[in-house]
Amino acid sequence: MHVPIPIRGPFSIPFRMLGIKSSRMNPNICTLCETMFRRIKKKKQVIVPATVLFADVRGYTSFSELLDSPQIINLLSGFYEDCGSVIWARDGLINKLIGDAILAIFNFPIEHEDHPRQAVLAGIELQKKCGEMKLIDGLKDIPVGIGIGIHTGDISIGEVGEACRDFTAIGKVVNLSSRLQGAAMPGEVLITEDVYRQVAELFPKAETRVCHLKGIEKPVSAYVLHA
Repeated sequence: MHVPIPIRGPFSIPFRMLGIKSSRMNPNICTLCETMFRRIKKKKQVIVPATVLFADVRGYTSFSELLDSPQIINLLSGFYEDCGSVIWARDGLINKLIGDAILAIFNFPIEHEDHPRQAVLAGIELQKKCGEMKLIDGLKDIPVGIGIGIHTGDISIGEVGEACRDFTAIGKVVNLSSRLQGAAMPGEVLITEDVYRQVAELFPKAETRVCHLKGIEKPVSAYVLHA
């Protein structure tokens, strides 16, 4: 729209009265993308180059069986807070909270030429933060592991559905990122070759792994990064 929209302070009051406020996906942008995407872009979806990050709490199902609801809620709240702080610091968008997992997008709507690098650095920082997460079961501390998958390429982002409408990203990049996250061990950040080319100088000795992923026909060569 090429128009500045204040989301804080007194100048934001007229916008808030119209329902335009700070987005929960990233507090540094407004809610226009998710509420009026079709009106702004003149179409339901657009194709954009982006990097997608999936992160997931390992062992969540077992924790749910062993621990009570307040403990699980505290675990997820801490996980979401850590995700928000590191992803927003690098201008990423937390598009979805999916139970014990999150879907983050880099390079939309805030654009960065080095969005793969920003996503990887966010993933590494998230592993550092989550390395300190623990659950207390009686007198025993249980470390909580996180698996992360990252891929980059063109995604389709915008509105999906009519009566049940959602603002989200879809496409092969999203699917592969999700599958990589599922293959990552606790503490690992699995990235594709396309992503690694953007950060190779930061991780020159990264381990390579051939992954056979569910729903992906050909084996995927991935690089394993640690915090």
